[in-house]
Amino acid sequence: MAERKYLIAGSILSADLLSLGDDVGAALEAGVDIIHFDVMDFHFVPNLTFGPAFLKALRARYPKAVFDVHLMVAPVTEQIVEAFAEAGASWISFHPEGCVHQERMLSHIRDLGCKAGIVLNPGTAPEFLRYLWDKLDFVLVMTVNPGFGGQKALEPCLIKVAEIKQMAKAAGVTPLIEVDGGVKSENIAHMADCGAQVFVAGSAFFGAKDKRAALQALRAPLGESL
Repeated sequence: MAERKYLIAGSILSADLLSLGDDVGAALEAGVDIIHFDVMDFHFVPNLTFGPAFLKALRARYPKAVFDVHLMVAPVTEQIVEAFAEAGASWISFHPEGCVHQERMLSHIRDLGCKAGIVLNPGTAPEFLRYLWDKLDFVLVMTVNPGFGGQKALEPCLIKVAEIKQMAKAAGVTPLIEVDGGVKSENIAHMADCGAQVFVAGSAFFGAKDKRAALQALRAPLGESL
């Protein structure tokens, strides 16, 4: 992965599922930094998506890609994170509402060789993060209610991003702050100003016919080019 100040993660929730392997290949060829997996269980969120087999098949085809697994499942178990780690996940994050022992699960994810993250829903307060900083590689802030793509970003969630940035600074830690939901070329600079460094783009990237042009449109407001 190229050394950049900001990273773009393409969400396969908006990819061509009938040609998923080719669409992911086109995304990587266009220059996307990360491939984002929205894993949904039809229980924690009202949708059902991808299991470890999808990730394993893509890892075999793209051995150098960074795969970011966002678990929207309940309960979050060691068996689930182990299955995705063994399939080839690079990053794994989960919602605290789906896991009783959050610190232990973060440690387990790291022990499996993956970066570990916590996901905050729009209504989830960030205060408890102060007790987990030493186990967190990144924090994923949902800027929409999880479950479906194509939603508009919620402004109060960007206030939360700024709060997390200040909390981390006060604690002397530097976890990556990732945002997921409604990321567009029109608002990505504002998200960055709030403190976001990783941007999950679904319809704004995978939904575009010209992925390279879509990626450039996202990078330009950040002062970056391909």
